[in-house]
Amino acid sequence: MRAHNGVMAAQPPSYKTLASLSRMNLLYQLQSRGTMTVNDLAEAAGLHHNTAREHLDRLINEGFVTCAPETRDSKGRPKMLYSAADGASTELGSIRSRKIEAAQERADQLRRMLPLLPAGQRLAGCSGPAAQRQLDALDDHLDQAGFDASIAANREQLNLHDCPYSEMVKEHPEVCGVHYRLIQGVLEQADGPLRAVGLNLIDAPHLCVIDVVAMSAPADDVPAGRAQGITPAISAASRAQPRNHATH
Repeated sequence: MRAHNGVMAAQPPSYKTLASLSRMNLLYQLQSRGTMTVNDLAEAAGLHHNTAREHLDRLINEGFVTCAPETRDSKGRPKMLYSAADGASTELGSIRSRKIEAAQERADQLRRMLPLLPAGQRLAGCSGPAAQRQLDALDDHLDQAGFDASIAANREQLNLHDCPYSEMVKEHPEVCGVHYRLIQGVLEQADGPLRAVGLNLIDAPHLCVIDVVAMSAPADDVPAGRAQGITPAISAASRAQPRNHATH
């Protein structure tokens, strides 16, 4: 959460949703295992199915999870299938679209009041309306989720400072991977050239670094180990020996 005049801002809706370990566990199960029923999710997360359903409804309302009835030929009430929302999700279209549009409107207002950042303070490859739309959506997501972000000196990374979920991360490092995949989904849903391709736990939970590349660049220009689709290793070992973000 960002502070203003020394006063901490109120907790935004997305932060309140993601600050629940039970909801983060449900989201982790969906990201890791794919589409699941509420009963399977409840068992995996150790929750009563009614409690799991309430948490899932909250995640759906925030656009983090989608739900659709199973396709079946037999009679009877179909089961509802839950999935983690990603860039290809169409079921959450209106929710995510409204968020992206609102983020653009707020960013446009700020740009009218503030001078444009010098090129050296912007991410590489972020020129053009599509990339700007992605950055507006990402900035809004990080703000709503309670993160304070800055652009690294190499202009190819985002530094996330003072994780608001630090206490949760100490006991459950998989939370870092959940947030990373949410960031990937935001960029993909906003539909532009930028992709998040790596997560570096430099000094978690105090500093994490997200690698960002413009995928419109030729494949040969993308550094080794930074190709689209890389999944970061989130484990106790990786937290004990974090990657150096200067080497990939």
